Amino acid sequence: MISELLNICLQIIEALIAFYFYESISQESKGKLKRISIIIIGYLMMCGINLAFNYNVIINNIVLLIFHFFFSLFLYKQKIPTSIFYSIMFACLITVSEIVVIDLISAATGANSRAFINDISFYSLLIVFSKSLLFFTLKIVSHIINSFKSNEKFDFEFYIYPIVLLIVIVVFVIISYQNDLTTQSHIVMAVSSIILIFVIIVTCILQQQSAKRKSELLELRAIQQKQDIENTYFELLEHQNEELQIFVHDMQKHLGNIYNLSEDSEKAKKYISNLSNDLSDSNKIGKTSNKLLDLIIDKYKYVSSKQNIQLKTDIHSSDLSFIADNDLTSIFNNLLDNAVDATKRSSTKEISLSINSFGSMMTVGLSNSCDIPPTLKNGKLVSTKKDQGLHGYGFKSINKALKKYDGDIEWYYNEKDKTFNISIIFPKS
Repeated sequence: MISELLNICLQIIEALIAFYFYESISQESKGKLKRISIIIIGYLMMCGINLAFNYNVIINNIVLLIFHFFFSLFLYKQKIPTSIFYSIMFACLITVSEIVVIDLISAATGANSRAFINDISFYSLLIVFSKSLLFFTLKIVSHIINSFKSNEKFDFEFYIYPIVLLIVIVVFVIISYQNDLTTQSHIVMAVSSIILIFVIIVTCILQQQSAKRKSELLELRAIQQKQDIENTYFELLEHQNEELQIFVHDMQKHLGNIYNLSEDSEKAKKYISNLSNDLSDSNKIGKTSNKLLDLIIDKYKYVSSKQNIQLKTDIHSSDLSFIADNDLTSIFNNLLDNAVDATKRSSTKEISLSINSFGSMMTVGLSNSCDIPPTLKNGKLVSTKKDQGLHGYGFKSINKALKKYDGDIEWYYNEKDKTFNISIIFPKS
């Protein structure tokens, strides 16, 4: 009876590991409760089939392949070849992790592996060790898959829990083998190991869901920013259309005046020269070779003018074609949005943006008036905007985008000039 209960617990743990893996490589956001319920029920059905056939290895692997194929294909909408690959990968990793753990412990202790299998509590401890190894391996695999998809780098802090879990389970195995423990102590250690791996896997699942929610918020912010750019662009076009109507109206008067001054050639020339200078000073949409960057800069020049802010640009290179449009939006929209927000509350209202190219490196410099020093919490900048909503994710969004291109960002506050300064550098890809 105890062995059946332990087997059910281990099957539930394996179900949670499978859920964690599929969720980490999937874009599905809704129906998590439904998916985890189906996976757990599937594993319990597999457990029942294994008991019915007395843990036949061949049947066990065939059932595992079939269930994982359906999990991948129907729950996570993966393609048939991908689903076949994942099902085979799971069957191989589960089998290999169990064999590796048992053989390693056998080699280390010099004992026959069958002796472990006959001791149900010690065998359960080894199986927990193998599930921990499986969890750690699948975490690496999922990270590799996601890195290929999003071009992101490894974040090793996410491996702390699995590494600690492996170390603790190894210690448990060593203690259990090298000491003459009672049967009750073996059972307590085995159950403790099961609880430990369960808690850590659930913690990682919650951590994963939290990271997904943050990612979704960043994507939502990017969408909102793109919409803001479009809205402001159309507003700017409407504004320039009004100015054009005024210009046409005034031009009719100017032509009349030129006609009246035609007899006095010197006055006519001077009048035409002044008119030509006025035309040269008129605004144009688009001053760089990057259309999206033009839209963003024009948006914030227009927004700045409405706030009586002077936005200066010094762009010597705008060849940012190696940066995806959504990342370009995240970087410059957030930089200028934060700059305008800080500057409008300052006595001196100036913003300066520069983009330069030095060999294989691109640099972005931004300086804005800022009477109030930035607020820090745990060494990180804190948003001071009243409407928090999606605010507070600006720098996170910038850092996430820069990380994809090996970019680096630094900032400092100049107390004397009361300016907030940002410097970004990244290699051209």
